This record gives sequence, C-alpha cells and structure tokens, in this order.
Amino acid sequence: MSKGAKHPPAHRRESKSSWKIVLTVLGVLSLITVLAVGALMGYSMYEAGKVNQPKVTHATKAVVKTAKPATSSTPAPKEVQITLAATGDVLAHGPVVQTSWKHGNGSHYTPSIEKLRPWIAGADIALCHQEIPFGKSDKDSEGYPVFKAPLGWAQDSKDIGYDGCSTASNHTLDQGRDGVVHTIQALQTAGLGVTGSAESSEAPRYQMYEITKEGRSFKLAHISTAYGLNQGEIPQYKQNPWLVNLTTDGQIIVDIARQARSAGADFVVASVHSGVEYQSAPSAEQDRIATTLAESGQVDLYLGHHVHVPQPIRKIPGGVDGKGLWVYYGVGNLLSGMNPRQGIGTQAGQIAFPTITLPSTGKPYVSAAGWIPLIMDRSTLQVVPGYLFETPEGAGTNLPKATAARYLANLRQVTEDQATELKAPPSAASTAQIKPL
Repeated sequence: MSKGAKHPPAHRRESKSSWKIVLTVLGVLSLITVLAVGALMGYSMYEAGKVNQPKVTHATKAVVKTAKPATSSTPAPKEVQITLAATGDVLAHGPVVQTSWKHGNGSHYTPSIEKLRPWIAGADIALCHQEIPFGKSDKDSEGYPVFKAPLGWAQDSKDIGYDGCSTASNHTLDQGRDGVVHTIQALQTAGLGVTGSAESSEAPRYQMYEITKEGRSFKLAHISTAYGLNQGEIPQYKQNPWLVNLTTDGQIIVDIARQARSAGADFVVASVHSGVEYQSAPSAEQDRIATTLAESGQVDLYLGHHVHVPQPIRKIPGGVDGKGLWVYYGVGNLLSGMNPRQGIGTQAGQIAFPTITLPSTGKPYVSAAGWIPLIMDRSTLQVVPGYLFETPEGAGTNLPKATAARYLANLRQVTEDQATELKAPPSAASTAQIKPL
C-alpha cells in the first residue's frame, strides 16, 4: 500500500465479517428448516394416503385376478305325471231321470255317482262321454229310444270334476240340428270342452286343452267319432256333415290327429264310439280302427264307447315313437237304467285312468294304464268302485255281496290283466290347471 493511503478502522472490518457469518448460518438454518418441513409434509401425505388405501390382502388380490367364466348349468325341466280319467255312457232312461229328482232342487245325476268323485275330481284331466243331447230344461227329458237328458246334468258334469266331454254317438242327432247346437252350448256354458259335434263347418274337429301342472305345460287334443246314427243318414246330416264326426275309417281319425298336431297338440286322445252292443269282445271294426291309429304314430290313447259293457284293455304295437298304443276298447256304462237281463256286463263298467308322463325333454306319453272297476246297485241306481265290496266296511249299497262278487269277477276277466286295477283314489283334488282352447 502506498505512503499516505487511508485504511478502514479495524473494528469495522471485524463487524462486517461477523455479519457474513451470521447470514450464512441463518441461510443454512433456513434451508434445513425448509427441507425438514418438506420432509414432514411428504411423510404426512404418505401417511394420509395410507389411511385411505384399503389393506391389500390375499382375498383382495384374488378379486382383481381375471375371473374364470362360470359354468352355466340350467337345471333340466322337472318330469311331471298327469292322470287322466275317462268314463262311459250316461243314459237318461226313465228310472235314472226319476231318481235324479229325489235329491231336491232340480234334476241331478251326480248323487248316483257321488262315490266316484275322488277319482273324477282327483284326476288331472277328466273326460266324460255325453252320448245323448240335452233338453231345454230339467223337465225337458226323454228316454229310450230317442233320448234327451235334463239340462241340469251339464252343470253336474262340471261340478263333479269333469273338464270336457266327447259327444259323437249314434244318438247325437236324436233331437236334430237344434239339439246338437243346444248340447254344445250347454256344455260350454258349464265350462266344459266339447268334441265330436260342431255348430258350423269352421269349427275344429277336435278339442284342444292346455294342461299346466308344477310349472310345466303341454297341449292335449281330444277327438271324438261315431260309427253312425240310429236314424241313418238323415237329411240334416247329409246337408251338414260337420254336425257330428261320423266314420268307421281309422285313417280319417288319423287325419284329424295330424290337424291337431299341426295346431300344436303334444298328445292326442281318440274317443271312438264303435263296436257291437252287449258284446265284451272287441269287434273286427274296433280292431281295425285301433290298428290304423297305432300304425299311424299320431294317436297316444284310444278310449272306446257304445257297447254298454266293459271290454279289454290292451297295449298294441305301434303308437307314437313306437312306444305302443294303449287301447281301452270299451269302458261300458257310467250310469243307465239297463238291467241284468241285458247281460251282467251292463251292471259294471270301468273308469279309464292312464298316467301321462311329461318328461324333462321329449313328448308326453302314456307311462301306465290304470282302471277302476265300477258296479251298479240297480235298486238305488248308485254306482260305486267295485273294490269297496271287498273291504270290511263294504260299499254301503243294497246290492248283495255275492251278486257284487259275480259282477266283479266277470268284469276283471273281461278287462284282462295288462292294465293295473287301482284301489286307492288320489288323496286330494288335482292341482293341475286345465284350459279348453
């Protein structure tokens, strides 16, 4: 430094240095503070995030894995059994009509068959054979040979448990065209299906029913035909052949069955009014018709009427899908005024009681052929199940036990042993829903 230069005082130089140190320390402390606060905030945010995050467990991990497609196994539809009851001719002979008035409040035939109610009401579907036309009132009735039944009998049939009736017979036109139309309307008004006669040419030649039970449904078609009329080919029939299904040609029945299947029928019943009266053996005509139906594979069940005595129940080859055709050749009378002099068979009859199985898949079919023997006590015109005569309690009728045993033995011999005789009715009324379509 040159001579005469000025120097700052020493204490000022020391003071400056001290401030520099202080500022440096403060800066370092500030930096440390900032870093510490930042670290704390980051830690807090991390901890807060941890609070809101679900714990990852083994089960949670399994959820995020790609799920394997579930095996869809729809349970097969439940197999269902349907019972069908079918009965024979009801004829308004004088004694039957007189008895029908004994119970008061009009003319009713059902008190004479009250002991059959558990079988008729207990069946899932019950079919009657309305052989004769109805009169216009309870008092409007006629007996043999040109019949007319009291009008109240139509509602009786519904009340005891029937769902429908066949009407084709040699007596269908006993009261002319008006009688045919009136009879159809009387049955339909009672809530019954009708087949075998028609009001017009447009009417189907079968009655379709929808049967629903235990969540399953199928359609049953009922066909009814007759061999001819007592009056021959009367003009009313010639002009209007659709009034009644008359044929002895099984192929015509097959054609009607095909029509029914085309309309949606899953099961076809044919009621055939044919045979030789009072003859327990099937006639050649009955055999021919049954064979034609069996060979066609279009008909599931044959129900026979007309001969007024019971006939055999047989399973013949053929049938739908080759499973055979159950043929009830003739179920005899349900209720009539005939007497034993016309043959003891007139005092007995059958309720046809086959079981129809609706499988999980495939068509319904007859899986069992049952029948119930019927015996008439002519003194009271009461019809009862024949097996009741063999119980300790008895049948509760006036018919001597020995006479009942003779009728029953003949009935069992005629029926033969292919079908099963049933001796216990269903425990309750059917839960099936039957809808005539």
